[in-house]
Amino acid sequence: MKTFKPLGVGGLAGMIALLFVLGLLGGIGSAFLSDLPGVGGLIGSGVFLVAVMAATLAVSIWWWRRLDEAAREAHKWAWYWGGSAGMVVGLAAILTLTTRDVDLARFLPADANPGDMIVGGMMSILLFQLGGYTLAWAWWWLARMRG
Repeated sequence: MKTFKPLGVGGLAGMIALLFVLGLLGGIGSAFLSDLPGVGGLIGSGVFLVAVMAATLAVSIWWWRRLDEAAREAHKWAWYWGGSAGMVVGLAAILTLTTRDVDLARFLPADANPGDMIVGGMMSILLFQLGGYTLAWAWWWLARMRG
């Protein structure tokens, strides 16, 4: 297996800048392509977003190969335990809200549509997973720093 040089501060800053540019490019490009009418706009938007995600995955693989074993273990542990816990909390919230649809109407804008609700549910699950991941990652490192 090929060994890689650790990132260092400059490499980490470069990776963050590259991911920021990819995110900016993805947001601007998808906003432009989503306004194109018809199937061409739909396919163009999908292909463009897949290409941006593939580039982001390539950067992530490049970063992962440069992590030491402790950092890899912290991320794996946080991904499993924090992401799973966040998914459960998000699922409980969504199930609670969907079984109380009469009360839910109070919290929705008048022009809400099913697509908005699906995206809102997906984003809430993602945010709960990210929050759980962050807490679990910090917990993993704090437990090892104490002794």
